[in-house]
Amino acid sequence: MPDIMQMQGPKQKYGFGMGYAKKALDYAVRADKVEEFVTQLKVFIEEIKEDLSDQQDSVENMVIGDPLRTQHKGRQPNRYKSGGEVTKKSQKRKLQAMQDVTNTIEQGSSVQKRSRLCQKCKQPGHYAPRCPNL
Repeated sequence: MPDIMQMQGPKQKYGFGMGYAKKALDYAVRADKVEEFVTQLKVFIEEIKEDLSDQQDSVENMVIGDPLRTQHKGRQPNRYKSGGEVTKKSQKRKLQAMQDVTNTIEQGSSVQKRSRLCQKCKQPGHYAPRCPNL
């Protein structure tokens, strides 16, 4: 009884074909007819290439659909904000108002830089480890 095998995927077809190709190459090596085996394979490859090119020439109308969309990590761009979140517009307004307030304070009063004082003699200009007064 002949073996009836139904191959589903390309991996199964590849494995099935490689089994016969290995057997044929093994027999060709044993019989010292490797060149004949290789020429038969070359002829077969050329015939299949011609068949495939003819099929590609006959298929002109290709349907191109939308690209596949992938789910990215993180928040979605157009989602509803919760009550605790601040929108960008109001956040920009608040930052602008705070900058205006700080600018007016800086312009209105001259802010003196507080110099660092020595902890031992309480005079500005040096630190305690290098205090000249001791």
